[in-house]
Amino acid sequence: MLKIASRYGLNHNYQRSTGAIVRFFRNGANEQEETELPKNARIVICGSGLAGSSLAYHLSLSDLGHHVVMLERGTIDMKNLESANFSTSSGLVGSFKNSGPQVKLGQYSVKLLDQLTKEGFDIGWEQRGALHLARHHDRMLQFRKMKTQSEAWMIKCELLSPDECKQKCNIINDKDLIGGLFIKDDGIVDKEKLRKVLLGEAIKRGVTLVENCGVTKILNTNRMVEAVETTHGTIECIYFVNAAGFWSRAIGQLSEPHVKVPLHPISHQFVIAQTNPEIIDKLNCVLYDLDGRIYMREFNGKLLGGGFEQNAKPAFQDGVLPDSPKKRFLIKPDYDQFSELLEEILHRVPAFKDAELIKLANIPEIFSPDARWILGESPEIRNYYVAAGMMIDDVGGGIGKALADILMYGYAHIDHEVEVNRFLGLHNNRKYLKDRVKEIHSTHYGIQYPNFEYEMGRKLRMSPIFPVLQENGAVFGQIMGYERPSYYDLNGKQVDAKGNTIFRIAHTNTFGKPHWFDLVEGEYRACRERIGLADYSSFTKIDLWSKGTEIVDFLQYLCSNDVDIPIGNVCHTGMHNAHCGGYENDCSLARLSENHFMMIAPTIQQNRCKAWIRKNLPPPGKHSIHINDVTSAYTAICILGPFARKLLSELTDTDLSPKNFPFFTYKELDVGLANGIRTFNVTHTGELGYVLYIPNEFALHVYTQLWEKGQKYQIKHAGYYATKALRVEKFYAMWGQDLDTFTTPFECGRTWRVKFDKNFIGRDALLKQKEEGVKRLYVQLLLDDHDPDLDIWPTGNEPIYRNGELCGRTSTTSFGYTLKKQVCLGYVRNIDCTGNLENVTNEYVMNGEFEVEICGIRYPAKVNLHSPNLPSMIADREIDETDRYQATKHKY
Repeated sequence: MLKIASRYGLNHNYQRSTGAIVRFFRNGANEQEETELPKNARIVICGSGLAGSSLAYHLSLSDLGHHVVMLERGTIDMKNLESANFSTSSGLVGSFKNSGPQVKLGQYSVKLLDQLTKEGFDIGWEQRGALHLARHHDRMLQFRKMKTQSEAWMIKCELLSPDECKQKCNIINDKDLIGGLFIKDDGIVDKEKLRKVLLGEAIKRGVTLVENCGVTKILNTNRMVEAVETTHGTIECIYFVNAAGFWSRAIGQLSEPHVKVPLHPISHQFVIAQTNPEIIDKLNCVLYDLDGRIYMREFNGKLLGGGFEQNAKPAFQDGVLPDSPKKRFLIKPDYDQFSELLEEILHRVPAFKDAELIKLANIPEIFSPDARWILGESPEIRNYYVAAGMMIDDVGGGIGKALADILMYGYAHIDHEVEVNRFLGLHNNRKYLKDRVKEIHSTHYGIQYPNFEYEMGRKLRMSPIFPVLQENGAVFGQIMGYERPSYYDLNGKQVDAKGNTIFRIAHTNTFGKPHWFDLVEGEYRACRERIGLADYSSFTKIDLWSKGTEIVDFLQYLCSNDVDIPIGNVCHTGMHNAHCGGYENDCSLARLSENHFMMIAPTIQQNRCKAWIRKNLPPPGKHSIHINDVTSAYTAICILGPFARKLLSELTDTDLSPKNFPFFTYKELDVGLANGIRTFNVTHTGELGYVLYIPNEFALHVYTQLWEKGQKYQIKHAGYYATKALRVEKFYAMWGQDLDTFTTPFECGRTWRVKFDKNFIGRDALLKQKEEGVKRLYVQLLLDDHDPDLDIWPTGNEPIYRNGELCGRTSTTSFGYTLKKQVCLGYVRNIDCTGNLENVTNEYVMNGEFEVEICGIRYPAKVNLHSPNLPSMIADREIDETDRYQATKHKY
């Protein structure tokens, strides 16, 4: 009998018993045995690719190897590439990622490569450095921003002139270059050798690898993993990990309910060519010509060159994937498709024009809808984990380590941008994926402007008032598939030949002052001086109720604030994790009746918050709690500004006086001829006003009434950019931008909303932090000497300096139209001379001189620890604003 303790503290006794006869590896990478399929295991990993092998390796380092079974549908020899003339990957390893936590995962991968190389393993790891070339001014600005971020992320890089680029790699044509960026620690690796080393070491430490064994079904009871059916029998398990790479989405559909793993393959081609050895020797680094969409490197004495063409072609568009790993690599090359990349390669290195073609490889790569990893526990089935979606310059070391930590400890240092629960069902639609990944491949080497928007997969989720907002000049951004007005430009509206208004996407395409600056200022002024009308329909909306008081007791345990509030009240609360007290969710709860609540959460929380709630519910059959996602049932309209109360009073018979309907309360109103309008006296921006949650059938009527009656108050539409400017200026934190699973109330100035006199998840961790002290604080920084017309704008992740020393990074930024300054929100630390973190106090912050660095220029900044006092431009005489709600107050 094998006794295994799960991370939930339960003991599970499993016995290895008789199953089907298969061939598998154990007790050494080179040993194959004919034996019986294990009957049970603690962890079953599907897929022996880089992600799966890295996970198995890291689990084995913690003496869990004997509890891990890995299933491989093919055989290891199928991926054994003995020929030096061919590779199934370009072997690139890059440092820069989308966020700090993702950078750390990549840096761990590099450390792992260093470690394995020092241990004597031949994995082809060479830190040659990467030379990124710039042909255009904005590309060089992007490099300058990367250089600025590099110090905070501990990435070694340097900006180069065209001559210096030539010195780094003297075979390049530098006639059209304006500069470059050299990243010292980037390099190349043989990913097949790396995979086999990781797998071999895992097997030596007890991991069982079963070959020629395909997964046919993942079984669950009450949405908890129970067993895995395979082509050779069934394996009972506690955890299942979908690390099937190319086949991950298909594996996700082998359970009921399906697990969403939105990935789609796309053809990625690279050429291998033989040329003069003296020329190849001069290709002494990885060469990226991003404006030409190409990369080049030396490969076993030959040239390997590829890229990301403008019109990429999705692979296996009929949805039928090859049934073996070997067949995945049998796609015929498309010479016509590759021609534009070949031209760019020869343009950048003319000496390659006489090279002899050895092979044009057409290797399908998989992409997610946002070009990021997919990692973590699925929201559909508990103990079902996913590790997929590696990009071309990833090697999986950090992914394997992170998922191993999650399995062993329940958490890892990853951010929400890579979690599997960020996706909805629409993201897993195959036709949607086919269109989206085509664009992702085409824009992969594009200039990374702020507020980036995709063109494909648009106009999917729209509120009932979408058409009228579009008619009024709305320019849209997309979030969770929802079209949300970013700003309004009525004069820029265009119509097609049939007279229909053309849908417009909110592209910024500049690192400086955006073209929409004045338009957003007009919307902002309306919200501060008159009335703004904003579409909040994308917000997550969840109804929670029970027959008795169970829902109250459950929410008291789930939330840090006191939710046992009077009927009709609204409270703002966090939901925290146990390991550090970080925010799993940040939301508003309205008590509709004795045992019925409505939760409003950030848009990106729609899947994630439901998964967190369900994860912490009592066992099935032992509660009467109901959870209903009503996000798509209600249209949310926010009216904000000093005349909002007067406008709404004209449309309802309910007394809206501050005495009868004060801040942070809820009422169900009749508005116009409609009824059942759930109305909150809160705007999430710090401005006076209301959010109306309107049953969809009444949405257009209520909107029309508000718009028509609001004309006397000069009502104006307000988009996301305007409401973001309002909340940043008022020092309001937003989950996913300023708050995450490692941010605590002590750090972000919200301890006054935490009630320690009750028991809740994360309480012990927060009390421990209170006793030990905090290591970082959330601050607001107002930039001085920054010219918004001429200087590059901050966009997030800019380094913060205190007394000349690096102390943190910005999180969210916006121009403050009242303060007339760039406003940056972010976190600062107290790092001593030895690099250790000391406690951060209010005194430490207020006694320092701060700067924010943007593209290599440091701007002095005034620091705030509390929300600034910005009363309404025109006061509502019946409302006392002296006790105005402050979202951020550092009392610790």
